[in-house]
Amino acid sequence: MGENGAGKSTLIKILSGAYTSDGGELVVEGKVVTIDSPVAASRLGITVVYQELNAVLQLSVVDNIKLGRENAVWGFIDKKTNCEEILPYLKEINLDIDLNTQLSNLSVAQRQMVMIAKALSQNAKIIVFDEPTAMLSENEVETLFEIISILKKKGVAIIYISHRLKEIFRIGDRVTVLKDGTHVATINVSDTTEEDLAVKMVGRELTNTFPPKDKKIGDIYFEVKNLSTHILNNINFKLRKGEVLGIAGLVGSGRTEVLRAIFGADHIVNGQIILGGKAIKIYRPADAVKHKIGFVPEDRREQGIIKVLSVKENITIVFSRLRSILGVINKQKDNEVAQKYIKELDIKTPTMSQTIGNLSGGNQQKVVLSKWLSIDPKVLLLDEPTQGIDVGAKAEIYQIIDSLATQGMGVIIVSSDLIEILNISDTIMVMRDGRIVGKLSGDEMSEENVIEYAMGVKEHEGKV
Repeated sequence: MGENGAGKSTLIKILSGAYTSDGGELVVEGKVVTIDSPVAASRLGITVVYQELNAVLQLSVVDNIKLGRENAVWGFIDKKTNCEEILPYLKEINLDIDLNTQLSNLSVAQRQMVMIAKALSQNAKIIVFDEPTAMLSENEVETLFEIISILKKKGVAIIYISHRLKEIFRIGDRVTVLKDGTHVATINVSDTTEEDLAVKMVGRELTNTFPPKDKKIGDIYFEVKNLSTHILNNINFKLRKGEVLGIAGLVGSGRTEVLRAIFGADHIVNGQIILGGKAIKIYRPADAVKHKIGFVPEDRREQGIIKVLSVKENITIVFSRLRSILGVINKQKDNEVAQKYIKELDIKTPTMSQTIGNLSGGNQQKVVLSKWLSIDPKVLLLDEPTQGIDVGAKAEIYQIIDSLATQGMGVIIVSSDLIEILNISDTIMVMRDGRIVGKLSGDEMSEENVIEYAMGVKEHEGKV
């Protein structure tokens, strides 16, 4: 465990042979070893299952597992033998799947299991999991934990990297904390607490993780009336100036689709969007931007940033085009805007010219926020804004959200984290099957109520 930028990814890359260490020793089964390439790591039985899976989506299950180790006859791949060899490893983790299925047709969880089967086929003795549950549903997480339990019983050692403290206490035996590239502590999980680990990670007490709910909420500024898409059915709600509206529900309930429809990323079949008392037409994201609606998507790496561009370019990519004159971009103004948000959001980067892909997840998320703050949005849509970032960065994001709402911005936030949604929201909408099934405020906002509405145990009578 450790904050973003603590050195977890660097350590993984050293273990996997992608980076070479500057000093120290790596000891495997009592012997000092040199790991100077991924091939060397593989020979020692060390395999990494990355959050961004290093798989070839255009190839089949069998081709991914046997890639680089194929059986061949006279230069032709012997697919039958390859399939026979990998079948036991798939059965070992209870993955019943057509071996000729293209990986792009599988869910994220299934792709992850294919990579685990690949690791087993390489006689893995140590498997490193890097944020493995970031994109998984609750059921898929349970399946992963069952597989990890099977691997442990086989004698496979697991190195498990996660920002989710509860996961560590669920499956971990020992926990090591890193901070700023140094080792802070290694402790038996049974001898520590979530609070103690959080303090070790950030180096301070997190007494005010969530800001107090004492801001003034203004008049109704934004409305959605009878909004329907191919997934959503008659969505109705109102948002006030300075209000944080949380949307809760199970995966697949339609939470994300509400934000995508408002932003013009999904086609609206019926309904109205009203901003400042006037009905507006949003056919595409450019229309939403024109009306000063910003959207921080769930998949930061694929939809929120452009990894090969700099921090400055990612911050100003929308701003510079809105402010350009006859297509000419004002570079000086872009620099000023980038510097402003790097300072205000405390984005940790050597320079604004640093490639954003080199930043930690928490700092990348601050850049995505900055991109939309630069257009001075009236409404900000946030989909899983703290996914994959550490407890310290989460606290900072919560403070930023509260500050924006205090300034009068309307914020709509989707989150799978119940504690987060309850503590950051002024009002909560609960969704199920593309419909709003409950609206909660004040004392009604409890974990029990949210879960019961989301699961269909209870539902508001009449029109929600």
